[in-house]
Amino acid sequence: AAPTASSAAPSSPASAPTPAATAAAKATYSCPMHPEVQKDSPGSCPKCGMNLVKK
Repeated sequence: AAPTASSAAPSSPASAPTPAATAAAKATYSCPMHPEVQKDSPGSCPKCGMNLVKK
């Protein structure tokens, strides 16, 4: 039981904050007309050409 708890405890908290920190550190840009279009850098929507807005 101890090895399971010790192996689960470090991996779970270590993996959970990493994506959250990455998402918080990087802005997400999406198209106002096509919210499904999301990128991690500014640019234009591939569907309509509008500028992506920072979320």
